[in-house]
Amino acid sequence: MTIDVSNTLFDKQQEMQSRIAYLEKERDFIKVLYGDMPETLQVIAKGAPLSALLNRFKNKLQTQLPNAYCLFIECDKDCLQWRLQYSDLINENLLDTNGQLVTLPQDLIVFAATSSSRKRHCTDIQNASGWEHWKSFLETNSLTEVSMISVPNGRGSIHLMLAFQKGNSLLDGDLMELALEGYSSWVNAAFEREKADFLLLEDNHRNSETGLLRRFSFENSFEIVLKDSRRHFQRTALLSLRLLSRAEIDKAELKILADVMRDVVRDNDLIAHYDERELVMGIRIQHLEDAEVVAKKLLETLGASKYSTNQLIRAGLSIGIAFYPEHSSIESLHQAASLASHSLKNTSGFRLEFHDALYDTSAAFYS
Repeated sequence: MTIDVSNTLFDKQQEMQSRIAYLEKERDFIKVLYGDMPETLQVIAKGAPLSALLNRFKNKLQTQLPNAYCLFIECDKDCLQWRLQYSDLINENLLDTNGQLVTLPQDLIVFAATSSSRKRHCTDIQNASGWEHWKSFLETNSLTEVSMISVPNGRGSIHLMLAFQKGNSLLDGDLMELALEGYSSWVNAAFEREKADFLLLEDNHRNSETGLLRRFSFENSFEIVLKDSRRHFQRTALLSLRLLSRAEIDKAELKILADVMRDVVRDNDLIAHYDERELVMGIRIQHLEDAEVVAKKLLETLGASKYSTNQLIRAGLSIGIAFYPEHSSIESLHQAASLASHSLKNTSGFRLEFHDALYDTSAAFYS
């Protein structure tokens, strides 16, 4: 055998071994990615709250991509209101004191607004003009590339996931593509399940344990309230109440909280268990300060000594308030109220959103 033939065979053998090694790596990656799919589908089928599902998917993706840093963002379909879903020590520099995203890269805004392209990969982002607003964040954390995927929920919001990578630990492009496709399919399945809930629970519109409206029943009823407010030039407020307790929700304690909420509003106002750790109130008001009065009354009532053994109540509530006609749809009202609620972080109290600004009192609206 000549030296040339021997070298050729050796090269082919090396190429084959390299190919086998990559296929084994891809196999192991897919095995981890879809290994718990039966369990995940069962959780979705049982109707787990959307927030619980998204948190599950977040944890799974971060396990799948240990060398990447993932950001999870939600925006409205017009790309005007943005919210970081999970904050940590790394991304806190992107937020202002109210927990809002300070600025947004132009490339991210364009990507979210482009319905024809739901995936995108950007390289050399530290030097790219489209990412200059986050240049300090990228350089501080040595992030050089980003892979993005967007998933519309069909109800006016877009869910975005950004996987940032460092230049010295880049994942193969095909594997990142698999991860993005997997994550997109999970989130889509959760959104589809949420749509199915509307049909399944349309008749059974109240939660049997708390007596509160279910999410879709609340939205249907509140849409009627908004239409009535438009017709008669009246004001309406939506309050988002975030439960600060991290413990498993005790149904009996939640029932007591629901009873207190009903006591502080009128019979024709709406209250719903909106998500796993979120309650909402839709109330008709005459003056802007009326909603603030309701929030104060609720917090004062819950502070009574007779609720001292109720751990859910003692952990506190962060309440965000938004107003109609400043926001003309239930989607924008909820996004604004949720933003105000999350701006309190883990502090019990209330905050009001008014013309894209946050206030501690309605008296400051025009000062």
